[in-house]
Amino acid sequence: MKIRDRVISGISSFKTLPAMAERLLVLINNPDAEAAELTNVIQLDPALTANVLKAANSAFLGFQEPIDSIAEASFRIGTKWIYQLALSSLVYSNLRTPARGYDMTAEDFWKHSIAVAVMTDNLCKLLNIRDNGAIYTGGLVHDIGKLVMQESVEEFIDEIEELVDKNNISFEEAEEQVMGVDHTEAGAMLAEHWHFPERIMEIIRWHHQPDHTEHSNPGIDIVHVADVICLLEGFGLGRDGLKYRASEQAMVRLKLTSTVVEQATSLLLESIENVEHIFTGRTAASPIGR
Repeated sequence: MKIRDRVISGISSFKTLPAMAERLLVLINNPDAEAAELTNVIQLDPALTANVLKAANSAFLGFQEPIDSIAEASFRIGTKWIYQLALSSLVYSNLRTPARGYDMTAEDFWKHSIAVAVMTDNLCKLLNIRDNGAIYTGGLVHDIGKLVMQESVEEFIDEIEELVDKNNISFEEAEEQVMGVDHTEAGAMLAEHWHFPERIMEIIRWHHQPDHTEHSNPGIDIVHVADVICLLEGFGLGRDGLKYRASEQAMVRLKLTSTVVEQATSLLLESIENVEHIFTGRTAASPIGR
């Protein structure tokens, strides 16, 4: 069996996300969805409700009176925040898996994923891009293809790295040449298998090559830039490290300035410690990512 066929075959048997994740993803793709619908969905899952309330009552949000219901949390910290907490909690619980071929521990993989998600949120705010949650989600799951590809990459890592150095190509280009598929395509196929919205599948598929997509999607440019910044800042570096190319056109399309990049990076360094506190219970004294 060809390597590409083996990878595709593995996707069909890959573990599924909880039904709750699918319901949340449907809601963020529905512009008419109301806050009450999100609250009702989360309340159907006791463990998810507990995790969201724990996060909502974390010290960094600073409420003096405890929050004891999802409806109250939604009112006090906002629907967008509740959505991000709920989805991040589900991904943390279900996709915190090592990507061995990329030399990434489960912790490394989570650190990079959450850092890119937080950075997309920072960039959207600074660039006044309205995001109903899809871009944040795209940032959170942009590298899920690595979980599919890890065994094949581990088997062919020497050949991939030799091609990168010899032909001066990016890591995902070398993956495609050696195995017939790269982690972005594998990730998009897994996202389709999980019934993700089309917009999120496109972000996963093109996050390393935003200039190649046929459709205008600012989310792809945002996740691409966020990924580049987080790699440069050292959040969750694997063996593929910095062996990717940054698109100048993506930065032009976003009208991104060095000032915005500096502000977004500064916010990331502050936010990521708080995220670690929320999901791991560790204090900010041991910052996530580096």
